[in-house]
Amino acid sequence: MTTSPIRQLAVLVLTAALLTSCRRTSALPPVVLPPPPLPTPSVNSQWVGMQSIVLGFVAENRPAAADSSLLQFARTFARTPEGDRARWWRALMRVDARSASGDATLALAQLDSLLADSIAIEVRTEAVLVRRSLNAIDSVRKAEIRRRVQATQLATDRSDELKTTRDSITKLNVEILRLKRRLGAP
Repeated sequence: MTTSPIRQLAVLVLTAALLTSCRRTSALPPVVLPPPPLPTPSVNSQWVGMQSIVLGFVAENRPAAADSSLLQFARTFARTPEGDRARWWRALMRVDARSASGDATLALAQLDSLLADSIAIEVRTEAVLVRRSLNAIDSVRKAEIRRRVQATQLATDRSDELKTTRDSITKLNVEILRLKRRLGAP
């Protein structure tokens, strides 16, 4: 039986195809995916953490550390509502009479600076209301200081008048005694 060369070629190609398909495929190297990026905390969640830290500093009577933390947060997150809130808290800490930095004039200046910038509307509303109240309280405080200074000055003036009057009475008594001795002398 003679087979044609074309038939032999066809059988050979078919055999090669069958052998290739039966061949075991080698394992592909495993693909190593990079780890997923770590989630970055949102500014809001960082602000919530900062609030806890600052309130801890205030409870420990460490206003300088609280102010420093708020300042750093405000600089890091400038032009965000949370950064505005940090600046707002710094101004409020200036009002606290328990802290060494408690100065109404400085707090008013810081509030004016805060209000001059474009800030979040809720911070602006609170700052305007507190500024009005602080201004009224500061006016009453200054009036009380003036009243006390005037009262002290008045008391000093009266004390000086009383001393002058006593000196005059003493001089008059000395003069009266001198005149009595002179008149009583033979």
